[in-house]
Amino acid sequence: MPVSHSIDAAASAPKVTFAPETPSMDNELPLRGHRKRASDSNNILAAANSPMKRSISTPVVSSPAMISSEQVADFEKQRQSLVMMTTYIASAIQEKRRGDPIKFEELIAQLTVTKPSPLSPTKMLQWIQALSQCISLLDKSCVDLIEAMLQIDWLIQEDVFVQYYMSFLGNVVSAHAFYVVPVQSMLVQKLTHRYKPMVTGDTPVISREIQHERVHQALKYILGLIPTGATSLFPLLAHEFPHKRESIYAHTVYVKNILRVLEYAPVLRTQILGLVIDRIIQVDVEIQVELEELEDSDTEVAYDFDTADDDDERDISDDSDSDSDDDSDSGSDSDGVQVAVLDIKKMTKKLDGMLFLVFSYLEGYVNSCRHLPTPNGRMPAPVEELFLVLLQIFMGTILQTFKSRHTQFILFYIVSLSPQFSDYFLGALGTKILDKSQPEVIRVSAAAYMSSFVSRAKYLDIRQVLMVIDMLGNFVLELVAKVDTGSNVLPDADRYAVFYAVVQALMYIFCFRWRVLEVGAENKIRSSKDDFDSAGMIVGSMDSPDVNSSHRGTGRQWHSGLNSLQRVVTSRLNPLKMCSSNVVKQFARISQSLDFMYIYPILEQNKKIYIPRHAARPDSDLLGAGGSNRNGAGANGNGNPTVGGQLPHELETFFPFDPYRLRRSAPFMQGIYQEWESEEDDEDDEDEDEYDEDDAGEEEYEEEEDDELQGIGRHSGSMNSEDEEDEDDDEEAEMNKSIMAMSISPSPAHFLVQGMTGHK
Repeated sequence: MPVSHSIDAAASAPKVTFAPETPSMDNELPLRGHRKRASDSNNILAAANSPMKRSISTPVVSSPAMISSEQVADFEKQRQSLVMMTTYIASAIQEKRRGDPIKFEELIAQLTVTKPSPLSPTKMLQWIQALSQCISLLDKSCVDLIEAMLQIDWLIQEDVFVQYYMSFLGNVVSAHAFYVVPVQSMLVQKLTHRYKPMVTGDTPVISREIQHERVHQALKYILGLIPTGATSLFPLLAHEFPHKRESIYAHTVYVKNILRVLEYAPVLRTQILGLVIDRIIQVDVEIQVELEELEDSDTEVAYDFDTADDDDERDISDDSDSDSDDDSDSGSDSDGVQVAVLDIKKMTKKLDGMLFLVFSYLEGYVNSCRHLPTPNGRMPAPVEELFLVLLQIFMGTILQTFKSRHTQFILFYIVSLSPQFSDYFLGALGTKILDKSQPEVIRVSAAAYMSSFVSRAKYLDIRQVLMVIDMLGNFVLELVAKVDTGSNVLPDADRYAVFYAVVQALMYIFCFRWRVLEVGAENKIRSSKDDFDSAGMIVGSMDSPDVNSSHRGTGRQWHSGLNSLQRVVTSRLNPLKMCSSNVVKQFARISQSLDFMYIYPILEQNKKIYIPRHAARPDSDLLGAGGSNRNGAGANGNGNPTVGGQLPHELETFFPFDPYRLRRSAPFMQGIYQEWESEEDDEDDEDEDEYDEDDAGEEEYEEEEDDELQGIGRHSGSMNSEDEEDEDDDEEAEMNKSIMAMSISPSPAHFLVQGMTGHK
């Protein structure tokens, strides 16, 4: 008789239906224990003839009297069939070892047959039971057989089948550790959107969600048997992560599943969160690059990412492999632009969906720890550990990535949970700023993060704001004292980049936080005077010759840490010329209206000064930034605008916590994010329309409220450099539109220039 016929005869058995009451995945059967491995085929046969455990074909009975003679006969046939299949497997393996692989190859062919029809679930289950009797023989020489078993579409079978298959996987990895990686690889692949089981008319309807839950159950079971398996699991998870250009569904499905792994593999928290954040930031930066390329083109385009589309409402776990974005304008003259905008739209939704999942994970994890003890008012230990993990990822990845627009809000959210976290975060940024051994670009980035965070974090208390002002003020004051010693000192954006970044940070913070920087703020906001005493004394208006008198009748007095600004802005380093014009203009307007400082004459004088954008970088300087070798860029200023490259041109307007506009994940910012409020909103403010003849040039910089409500952060087209008046008007309009939300980072991701028309 041909070998293939003998296999079929051995595997044949009366048709058996699944038990009417199969166990659910929520109440899974105890997985089968690991049997004592037989050392040879005789022991295997003896084990096969021993009384068998309850199998998928064994009905549930309450007493022997309920078993009919026909059932007894069926049971006996099944037992004999299982014995024959076990004998055949053992024989095939032994013959392969002796150099005759025919039976072994026939066995693999039997398990992998797809035409004319695959094996039925009942017959496949019998093979699984038979192979479970031969676990000790399945060494490395049987790798092809194991691979065939790993190709079975077990996720779409009945629960009992799934339990036996998972038990088989556990037996294999327990007996032979070298199968851990192939088994884990098979499981991880099934967590992606690419896995599509072969469904037939008789296949049970098993949702994708249940399939993924079964995979997680199997991974958890494997890691419980082989704890060291986590080491090999993470590279597999990283390898299967979708490319940044893959669909929204591909990313959200995988991010949801990979975060689910953390529930039973917490040892991988740092690696998995680092991986997810790294992939999120790649999409984030890609959006900024695409936006800049559009803005640099000769076509004016627009897309409002706050606009809701029908597919925005689709749940991220929906079983769909395509993005339902329609391009209905394919016949227009601006096809290329519309395709680019549509691509940005998809990437933005992709970013939004992934961040929503990360925020949801953090929220769920924190809520799950609220019942834990919190000594001395601190957060529970697991939450503190999570924060430290995210802070480490921030310092190692996010801080070192220029043009990240939304990813950093992961830290913004987790820091909001505790004032202690705010202290740690500010302390880490301050250390970077003051550390002269750090690359200059990192120090500048840290200053930008500190200023934006202090300005936007609604949950900061007065003590923390004043401590930052003192630290930054002392830094710039000390440097001016060392540098501004002679008439030969000139502004230099390259040499003193950190200095200008810190001065800009002080001005930016003042624009947002001036209410808590004046005397008496402690009575309005906090009742604890100790917070102010710990940060420094309070002094009067900096324009006032007497700290106890007012310069223009307002009587405002200011925190002593702001003393540095008066000395710094009048120094020969001229930060008002080198810092962002938008920040400088807004600072000039607010500081004048508050009688804090009057700097319009300096701004008028600066209009006559020309300073080249790129100067030769010296080999050393007082900031400890080092020469071109340290930053990895030559004196010509060419380099990669990330860590290790020369400071990017746009860095002066980089404020990483600009308004958060991603629609789905935005609710996580509610209650913790400070929107821009102009000083006109305060009931004690003066009327801005008052005109002083001594304030020459001030009117040019005044804001119009109606203009502020239009097109926040709008990027204008190219300006006519031959018409100086038009250029000034464009600059003023740019400042008017951006300052309302103080959203002055380059290429904000939530909009482009309004209008979908081309121009030349």
